[in-house]
Amino acid sequence: VEQEEWITNSRNQNLKIIFYKANESQNIMTSKKAIVFSFLLLFVLQQAEGWSLEVVNNVNPCPGGTYQQTITLFYGDYQEEDLNLGASVELDSSLIPSLGLGIQENGLYCRSCGSEAGCANPDNAGMELVINEGNCQSFQLNGPFYCGQCPPNAMSIVNVEMLGSWPNCVASLSRLANAPGCQYSC
Repeated sequence: VEQEEWITNSRNQNLKIIFYKANESQNIMTSKKAIVFSFLLLFVLQQAEGWSLEVVNNVNPCPGGTYQQTITLFYGDYQEEDLNLGASVELDSSLIPSLGLGIQENGLYCRSCGSEAGCANPDNAGMELVINEGNCQSFQLNGPFYCGQCPPNAMSIVNVEMLGSWPNCVASLSRLANAPGCQYSC
């Protein structure tokens, strides 16, 4: 006999669970299989629940720069948060879009292809951090995709070190040793 039930997890995902009611003629082995299946189902549901990302800002300003809000994060529905040097913030995975967490280094850098219509030059440098679910150390960095063809790319400025263990990830940000200096005119 089949019975179904719908549940909603913490990420507002509707999940359908089907229960099979055993009749009296089935043996104990079927019951053991049902118990194993239940534990597997619970494990899968826990994995789908979500994860967290703590972002720690250890990015110093450009040499000679005096700005303290060295990093701005972009997430969720056009939300942004400035992080002072030494600050951290914890984000629930539901706030991180599939394209990744936007990370902007707030120094000024020249565009690699010169001035572009409607875009600031110099401008802040950006990148996207995409974490593969299930492993904090499995991630990729993507270049920026705002204003024009060649905005300044933070991948040449900010180092991202992924720490923690799933589902509690930590991204520690720091300035690369060979990062270019700020450019106040291009």
